[in-house]
Amino acid sequence: MKTKYFRHTHWANQLILLSGLLFGMVPIPSSAQSPVDLRAEVHKPLLAAQDALKNNQPDTALNFTRDALSVANLTTGERVIILRLQAVAGIRAKKWDVAKAALDALVASPDVAVADRLPLLETLMSVAQQSKDNERLVKTASAYLKIRPGNSSVRVVMIQTLSLMGDHKQVVSEILEKLRLDTEAGAKTPEQELRMLAVSYRQLKDNQGYQSTLRRLLDAYPTKAYWAEVIQRMAQQPNLGPRAELDLYRLLEQTNNFEEVAEYLEMADLATKVGLPAEAVRILSKGLDRGVLGKGVDVAAHKKLLADVQKKAQDDARVFSQLEKTANDVVAWSAVADVYFSQQNWSAAHLAYAKALDLGVSKRENELRLHDAISLIQAGQKDNAKTQLANIKGDVFWVDLASLWGILAR
Repeated sequence: MKTKYFRHTHWANQLILLSGLLFGMVPIPSSAQSPVDLRAEVHKPLLAAQDALKNNQPDTALNFTRDALSVANLTTGERVIILRLQAVAGIRAKKWDVAKAALDALVASPDVAVADRLPLLETLMSVAQQSKDNERLVKTASAYLKIRPGNSSVRVVMIQTLSLMGDHKQVVSEILEKLRLDTEAGAKTPEQELRMLAVSYRQLKDNQGYQSTLRRLLDAYPTKAYWAEVIQRMAQQPNLGPRAELDLYRLLEQTNNFEEVAEYLEMADLATKVGLPAEAVRILSKGLDRGVLGKGVDVAAHKKLLADVQKKAQDDARVFSQLEKTANDVVAWSAVADVYFSQQNWSAAHLAYAKALDLGVSKRENELRLHDAISLIQAGQKDNAKTQLANIKGDVFWVDLASLWGILAR
């Protein structure tokens, strides 16, 4: 079975631009209005800076804020108001270093309340984003999340930035934390975030983490591509017998992933090997009807192959009725059930599997239970199928296969 790799799209730098507290205009109160006692030598340049901003002169406003900062013996209240206005002027003038320095000082100030610090941090993230300062953005987002860990928008900004920086270890850590928070909140984690997690696991060469994430993607967003990769990865397990391989092909077919000549031929060959030529006939006929088989130089070979398995199926049909009449143990009823299963006679297959399972323990118990569950799914009895799937235990391969059919049974 040829491997079909999971393809991921490279997302561009589409970080969420957080509005934060972009301040607008910071009103400079008169001495009578302000809870902060602004001295005249501070109040005058601040009013001039605000007027300059109103007139779209942010560079001039910055000069006035510098004048205000140069006043001797500034109080903490005066400094906070000056820095707020300086941050606005720096943003308007796109003087990012000035804006970041003012915002850093405000965030670090013990005179700024926690409630005010959060919007300041949001604004600092926005400034870091606009100035392409990824390290500052991550550092600021981390500080924000220590105060408000449940803000998913900020965490996503940080995760996307870490991914762009190539810090895949931290990407994994942050997405796993978001998964935990999403689970607690009963929220569905977006597909793009799970894909980002899968990519980071791939970059870290963490195969177990990658496969676990692939299963999460399949469970939450069961697309044809995810089905194909999960099944192909299962096929890479060592020492799979022909029956196990055939079941993987059945799942590949069920998920509309039959696309290549080799897949039709290999499934037909496996069905013949395990003594189910009727299934081989169905698969080859399907390939010919769809125009996948019987093209070019292979027309004669494919038609001959179909004729050969049709003859085997006819020979088996002659003795099948006698087999069913004389069946009296788990082996015989398993064989009867397998034939009905291969013919897609789901109700008859279910009844035969039920008889086989009632007659005692079989080395193929998990396989029989799986086939019984598939028969029930195909017959529209999904609740009963789920009960049977839950009884499949022990062997990891069959348990994994049962979980995949469980997704289809939803």
